[in-house]
Amino acid sequence: MKRRPPVIEKGAGEPRAEAGTALPLLRTPLRSVRVPGYEMDAPGLLPMHANTNLLGQNPAVLKEARRAAGLESNQYPTENAEELCAALAEHHGLPRSWFLAGNGCDEVIDLLAKTFLDPGEAMAYPVPAFVMYRFYASVNLGRAVEIPLQDDGKRWHLDIEGLLATRAKVIVVASPNNPTGNAFPPEEIRELARRAAGIVAVDEAYADFCGQDLVPETRRTPNLVVLRTFSKAYGLAGLRVGYAAGQPAVIDAMRRAKPPFNVSSFSERVAVRALRERAYWDKSVATLPLEREKTMKAVAKLGCAVWQSDANFFLMRAPKPLAADLKKRGILVRDVSGHHASLAGCIRVTVGDAKINARFLRALGEIL
Repeated sequence: MKRRPPVIEKGAGEPRAEAGTALPLLRTPLRSVRVPGYEMDAPGLLPMHANTNLLGQNPAVLKEARRAAGLESNQYPTENAEELCAALAEHHGLPRSWFLAGNGCDEVIDLLAKTFLDPGEAMAYPVPAFVMYRFYASVNLGRAVEIPLQDDGKRWHLDIEGLLATRAKVIVVASPNNPTGNAFPPEEIRELARRAAGIVAVDEAYADFCGQDLVPETRRTPNLVVLRTFSKAYGLAGLRVGYAAGQPAVIDAMRRAKPPFNVSSFSERVAVRALRERAYWDKSVATLPLEREKTMKAVAKLGCAVWQSDANFFLMRAPKPLAADLKKRGILVRDVSGHHASLAGCIRVTVGDAKINARFLRALGEIL
């Protein structure tokens, strides 16, 4: 019997494409990689699933849009987002050479793998974790090594010895961690970086919501890289701006793998304005942690398990599945039960202002 040609797996909701002669040409590591798929926002549904900032648009966007007539969009942006890196240097009190800007924090993670991993070398990280760590390790021919977090029922803890035992070329730790929500003690991250054999990257995408900032630690720690983003507390997820901070030797190495002109002119200008005009950021870091705590307490009173969070979201487990019933009521949450065995029955909920959170709690109460 004539065999049908194999197919390339696509993400959820995407068409399956006949591979024909394409699959044999595919690099071996990509044959086991699925195309990343995200449930996107839908009209009329409340997006409490994506960990974006639910306080509305940052005014910096509109202010720069009004100036866009003077933007020479027919010309390339600066090669390395020089204006933004200079503003970051001023903001953090470090030299300009200690910063690298990326097309979102995702590109910076990709650059870490491209820069430091030879084929088969390990990128280690705690799990549950941001699902894209495995993706970037794999597509860059690295080897993803996952070390389980330790759950005491209230918060999740790093296994420092387990991470160190991997002898990984790159270790990535998100603090606060996604999807568990909690930050890890800075002294543990310092110890990890001090004893690690390779690069230690701390993903601080959500650190603004708990006041954590390990960027100053890069002065004392040559192998430490801190990753930050404008997507969360600054509310600029749609403009895709992230950055790395580290000693010049590390940043210069990453520039070898970075394409030029990777941050658009408009995104760079908005990020610079958002960094200097702090009202939106101030509101975000004042409002969202307070609303998170109020919402988590109300969720716990409804009989759900809730873990400590230091971010703009929290992780919870209910007595019954929730995601589909919440969607019927116009609310999207992230079902993370398939991300790791320890997350069975769990959803991740992004918090907003009091009105948004009250709507979520009403729907949750109806379901339960």
